[in-house]
Amino acid sequence: MAVLGGMLLVAACGTDSAGKATPSTSTDTSTATAALWDPCTAIPDSVLLKVGVEPSSKESGAAGVEEPGWKICSWDNSDFNIAVFSTGIDVDEFTSKSGNVDFADVRVGERSGVRYHRSSDKGGYICDLVFPVEQGTVSVMVSNRVSSKNKVDPCVRADAAAATLLPVFPG
Repeated sequence: MAVLGGMLLVAACGTDSAGKATPSTSTDTSTATAALWDPCTAIPDSVLLKVGVEPSSKESGAAGVEEPGWKICSWDNSDFNIAVFSTGIDVDEFTSKSGNVDFADVRVGERSGVRYHRSSDKGGYICDLVFPVEQGTVSVMVSNRVSSKNKVDPCVRADAAAATLLPVFPG
C-alpha cells in the first residue's frame, strides 16, 4: 500500500529577550501523531461489517508499520481493501502532491471532500477520498483486488464506504 508521508508543524509560542510572546515552530510529530483521531480504535466493528470488510482483518499502520504524522488502519475482504488515514495535513497537500490526479469535488452525506486517483494506478484499482476535519484530514482509500470476483468501480465502493464511515469521523 502506498502511503503519503508528512511532517506536522506544531505552532508554539516562545518569548523574546523582552519577555514578549513570539511564535515559533517545532516538528514534534510523536505528540502530534498521538493526538490524531485513530481509525483502528474509533471505528466500531458494526460499522466495518456494514462497509463489507472483516473487522478481524484489521492492520494498523502502512503494511503494519506506523508512520509519523499519520494514524492508518486497513481492513479487507476477498474483493477489496479499505484503508482509513488520519493526519494533520490539509486537503491542499493532497491536491498538490505529485502523483495525485483526476480531482473531483464530492459530497457524501453532509461532508464535502475531494476524490482523486493515483497516476501510478494504471489498472484503475484504487480510489481515494479525502475530507477536511478539525485536526487536518481523514481519507478513505479503496483498493480493489486484482483477483476480485465482484468487479465494482473502486470509487463506487469508496463513496459507499465513506457514507457508512463518515458518522464516526471526527468533526
